[in-house]
Amino acid sequence: MGSEYTHKTMKLFVILQVFLGLSAWAETHLLIKTRSPIQNASFLAGSTNWQSLRVSDAEKKSIMEALKRNPEVEWVEEDQRYFVDQSGGPIHPSDTLFDQQWSIQKMGIPEAWKLVPENAKEVLVAVVDTGTSLQHPDLMKQIFQNPKEIAGNEKDDDQNGFIDDVMGWNFEGKDSNAEDDFNHGSHVSGIIGATQNNGLGISGISPKVKILPVRWMKNGSGYGEDAIAAIHYAVKMGARVINASWGGIGYSKALEEAVREAESQGVLFVASAGNGHSNNDEKPRHPANLRFSNVISVASVDENDHLEKYSNFGAKMVELAAPGKEIVSTMMNRQYGAMSGTSMAAAEVSGVAALLLTINPKLTGQDIKRILMQTVQPVPELQGKTISGGRVDALRAAHLVMNEMRLGKMGTLLNDSDLSPPLAQKLILKSGNLLKPDRVEDGAEKTGLSLRFVRIVKGIETPIEGISFKAQIHADGGYQTLKSNEKGEMVDSACNKPRLSVTAVLESDRYQVTPGSAPYELLLTVKCGVEQKIIFDEKSESGQALGIWQIAVKAEHRLAAEVGLQFWKRQIAFEWPATADYYNGDRVHNTLGNQWDVVSHEMGHAIYDQANLGVFGGGQHYIDQCYSEAMALSEGWASFYAGWLNLELSDPDAKFEYMVPRRAPIRFENIPSDVCGKSTNEWRVIGFLWDLIDTHDDGETQSQAFSRLWADTFGARASSASKMKSLLLQKGWDRDRVETIWKLNFPNE
Repeated sequence: MGSEYTHKTMKLFVILQVFLGLSAWAETHLLIKTRSPIQNASFLAGSTNWQSLRVSDAEKKSIMEALKRNPEVEWVEEDQRYFVDQSGGPIHPSDTLFDQQWSIQKMGIPEAWKLVPENAKEVLVAVVDTGTSLQHPDLMKQIFQNPKEIAGNEKDDDQNGFIDDVMGWNFEGKDSNAEDDFNHGSHVSGIIGATQNNGLGISGISPKVKILPVRWMKNGSGYGEDAIAAIHYAVKMGARVINASWGGIGYSKALEEAVREAESQGVLFVASAGNGHSNNDEKPRHPANLRFSNVISVASVDENDHLEKYSNFGAKMVELAAPGKEIVSTMMNRQYGAMSGTSMAAAEVSGVAALLLTINPKLTGQDIKRILMQTVQPVPELQGKTISGGRVDALRAAHLVMNEMRLGKMGTLLNDSDLSPPLAQKLILKSGNLLKPDRVEDGAEKTGLSLRFVRIVKGIETPIEGISFKAQIHADGGYQTLKSNEKGEMVDSACNKPRLSVTAVLESDRYQVTPGSAPYELLLTVKCGVEQKIIFDEKSESGQALGIWQIAVKAEHRLAAEVGLQFWKRQIAFEWPATADYYNGDRVHNTLGNQWDVVSHEMGHAIYDQANLGVFGGGQHYIDQCYSEAMALSEGWASFYAGWLNLELSDPDAKFEYMVPRRAPIRFENIPSDVCGKSTNEWRVIGFLWDLIDTHDDGETQSQAFSRLWADTFGARASSASKMKSLLLQKGWDRDRVETIWKLNFPNE
């Protein structure tokens, strides 16, 4: 035997040979992986560290226990028997038109059906539309029947405010007849949940679904008040998904509040992007453009994943695409037919969402949106046309749901065999969203568990202050939850295992940092009795993620101290790494995490929007141009906020390092003359706001606190810098000082 084989490995090999000799006749197989190569081992999984062993059923348990105790065995498991799928493969229902349902094949739905548990509960999906064909043979069994309502007794039995709403409600007709009059709602309903395997017509995407018909339109159109009432009703009745295959260009605060209610209840709201072949970023369409964590706006693609010519799009306002061309589904009068449009694409997404809920009913609308966005099939043509740049992939989404469920059942812990030698630090991948340290260093001896999380920024070590690491410790079969202190240290005085599994999770009620969709996590094996420094380099993937985190923590702490946090209504998610830097509906996208001004600017947008300081306005712009008044104030305030958060008010040379690469570094004052000189320019708005609160001498006679500027503009929704100026004067700010600052920054007004 060569020198690479240790004495222990040699002994283990002899044990295995004995087992093989005694048990060669048995049919139960074990797979064994050792920590060192075994001479003449079977070459399994491309490694000489693997060996197969056949044992009898009687021997199996004792042999596995003996092998697990051996320090040279990394793990042992019982092998499984696999069989050819003689009648397997994707599920192929008996529905006669199934072969025409190309979109179902495209999204991997037949394979995803195999993941639905047999005892899965039915999911309630509200089709808020033109009604549903209640007597269609492919829909009858799928229509929701209100168990608390007695049909025809003209009483509100369940006291929900609607009399005899046995099968939904008609808000246009103000009665309980939700029968379709336009084919649209029936078509959408069939896509989502037509009866599967009944030998008729088509198969809906989700086999275990109940359709709640909520009619609010007549002949394909209707008034917003009925749509709003319909949404409230769907939420009240317990719908998990609302399909809204409709829209218009008019904004409605009431509609926004209705969708906000759905968000608060964890209901997914799926909206069609529209069929006008227009950019929703530039020409808003509602409700698709409502920016909530539960809203998915859907574009339409054909069988080759080409964006349909009619389909709306939007790099900031349309989440993803789904098949929408010539989709075969149920129609009125027991018929079937093909229709095209983003309405059909939205219904496809609603069906997939319901399918995911049958796999894991604990998912919220926000969870489903994250999962669908994270698992899209990337499509080159959709890059720059949708936020995700991809088309929905049901199979990938279903697998992610399954994986997350398995991780949830496993918890965050490793078993005892994972806690044994070798002694080198071992990083374990818990999920695809790995917060990976660049290195781990051992320090002084300690009595218990001692971890310190730091970032190396420009060669200087900085603690990750304010971060809340939560650890679950496996010790003596129990669990323990710990949190770091304000210096980023996690310390526990008692631990009685040499190695422990620790999961550190970035936690916040107000924001989260994600690699696209799901929070970062760290799962590692650590030593007890030694101080360990968990190190992240500034420019590594994890280091930049923590750079975003540190800025968010800094913002939370400073805002809490200055203005309180009463304005913070919804969590802000930092999705990173992204393809662009922008804020979009409580989603902050950042290409890099080590640019404090960019990160703070985008977070500033979210804070400005949630606190209703002004009218939020975004879009493509350049620092030296004139914009719209709303955009100039919105962009200018966000950059001003970034400066306030990170720079010293008393610094006469306060600089942004990245925001204006053509001119950087540049002072807030002394703006170049070729920059737009009006209050419709972002840079000049920055200067105006900065001069209101700074402390160095540039012509003003006094300074004001940021807290006063905040208090006097909170909730005002100012639409321009000039209106914000008027508001401050109304609040008693010194007129001479404000006018001096105004003229200093806006020389052309």
